Amino acid sequence: MNTRTIITFLVITVGVMLGVGGLLWNFGQQEEKPIAEIAGEMRYKEGSGNIILVEFSDFQCPACRAVQEPLTAILLKYQDKITMVYRHFPLSNIHKNAQIAARATEAAYQQGKFWEMHDLLFEKQTEWAELTDPREKLSEYAGKIGMEKEKFVSDLESDQTKQVVANDLLAATRYRLTGTPTFFVNGIKTEFTQLEARIAELTKE
Repeated sequence: MNTRTIITFLVITVGVMLGVGGLLWNFGQQEEKPIAEIAGEMRYKEGSGNIILVEFSDFQCPACRAVQEPLTAILLKYQDKITMVYRHFPLSNIHKNAQIAARATEAAYQQGKFWEMHDLLFEKQTEWAELTDPREKLSEYAGKIGMEKEKFVSDLESDQTKQVVANDLLAATRYRLTGTPTFFVNGIKTEFTQLEARIAELTKE
């Protein structure tokens, strides 16, 4: 191999390495780029702060239940700074009742009781999670939080309710989410352990 050939080979090799490095750098930058539409239509929200906290969650997921208490503490601490948005991500392949539980909260939303049903489903997760058919138990919960049970039962099975849950599930798939709970702060995916630090940082900006 003569000198010219060696130089040509080195130039090509360096060029390829720089190209690959550039692609990797761009990919890393894209990972940090906020997803502007991650909150969707913000159907289920509470608070009116400028920090938008989005949670993709599954009512039958034990990990989702486990974060509720510390998450509530964070929301209380920064209640004037945060808008909390919930989105459905029922992992039906491992949680057989996750889909109908999600529909139960949408049916509750239609009577102005989303957050009440949200809290009760996590609180009572061990009661309904493994039932063969949780409909009777869900209807019992609806009555407990002051809902019109007949309307709840009807809305639970309606096409509109199913479509709302399906829309969130489609969004989770589009964003390539793989598990629950998954959080975003102002469009940037954030591990739960880093959630409060990220919010605290934003309140200083």
